[in-house]
Amino acid sequence: MEENKSIKDELKEIKQALEDSNRDNKSKKPRPFKLPFKAVVNPGKLKKGYLTIVKIEDNMAVDFTREPIIDGTVKLEDTYHAIEEFDIYNYRGKPLIFQPKSKLNPYNPFRTPLEGENETYGQKYVMARMEGERITAKKQLGWGIGIFVIIGIIALGVYALVTGGAG
Repeated sequence: MEENKSIKDELKEIKQALEDSNRDNKSKKPRPFKLPFKAVVNPGKLKKGYLTIVKIEDNMAVDFTREPIIDGTVKLEDTYHAIEEFDIYNYRGKPLIFQPKSKLNPYNPFRTPLEGENETYGQKYVMARMEGERITAKKQLGWGIGIFVIIGIIALGVYALVTGGAG
């Protein structure tokens, strides 16, 4: 650079550089947002009650997935969450919710913040779904005992026949 440039010349160079950078920025078009493929709900899944879920983890990481709505609830890995109609948004005509992993109900900017206490107004739906999906070990235990008793009776009958009478 020249050391004896005037301030006017330096301002002209700065203005020229700004105009060039603005011209370059205008030529670049912003790319539209696209959902990850694993979260896209096609028309067949839409008829079956699926929706796109933006899962917000505790460390504020975001993951996209699609899950069905069953009895007003959604299951994310190992947790159940209650959903109501006013919590569902539309993205390009497809249903979408923002679900914090640690909350019972979806995030709705018009209703609840991300921080705070857990809501209880969806608890009955979550409990009903959990009861419907619980493992029924009691019924399996009943069958096991019944089979064991039948085998015992047969063994006593065979013993009685072999020994020539009931002991």
